[in-house]
Amino acid sequence: MNKSRVIKAAIVIVILLVLVWAALRIFGKQSEPLLSREQAEQAVLNEYPGKVGSLELQAGQYIAELQTVQGWYKLKLDGATGEIISIVLLKHTVEPVVQPTPSVSGALPGGAAASPSPSPPPTPSPSAQRVVSEDEAVRLALQEVPGKPDDVDTGINESGAYYLVEIKTSDGREAVVQVNAISGGIMSVTWEEPDGGNS
Repeated sequence: MNKSRVIKAAIVIVILLVLVWAALRIFGKQSEPLLSREQAEQAVLNEYPGKVGSLELQAGQYIAELQTVQGWYKLKLDGATGEIISIVLLKHTVEPVVQPTPSVSGALPGGAAASPSPSPPPTPSPSAQRVVSEDEAVRLALQEVPGKPDDVDTGINESGAYYLVEIKTSDGREAVVQVNAISGGIMSVTWEEPDGGNS
């Protein structure tokens, strides 16, 4: 009879210890101090040069909008560490079309002045869109996230064709950069969890 009570007591103690351990794992993460708005903004600007438009704290993550020369991006940051979890292109900046400047040569042989041609510049046809090569997509992705390219895949969605370039960074993280196959614009950057991260 005493032996069964000891076994039951041991089982109860083990269950209580497991529950306490689980509670510490769950609630311990939430008790980590969160970054201030200024620290979160600085974490964004350390990774990507530009101007932070808005910054909100939601469920332990900072959601930021960032304006860069390439366009507007939405970023998610870990509220405690400032690590960027994902980045998505919201709006691509339209690059101004550069018109060729007419040559300023003053005179034709024989003394007649050259007059500029009044014909309008040719408009590009839809079929003349240039397509970004895989090597070019890798180069563009490496400009966004420096590191070593690991794998390149292609895909298509409602926005059009794109490349997914996997990059391993020098600090052991891995990012997947989505590159538009027509414009070469960066559509999104998603950071993957490190392989040994589930402790």
